[in-house]
Amino acid sequence: ASARVIPPCYATGQAAGTAASLSLQQSVSPREVDIEHLRKTLQEQGAVV
Repeated sequence: ASARVIPPCYATGQAAGTAASLSLQQSVSPREVDIEHLRKTLQEQGAVV
């Protein structure tokens, strides 16, 4: 059962980490990160979006 939830956890962690990185680079809060830019960055990293 736990094997089913591991991939979504990886994806969530990658998205959260990338959003945190973008927020620091842009000097904004994580809520203010542009979602389209986050999606594009995740796709460039090879993440499933």
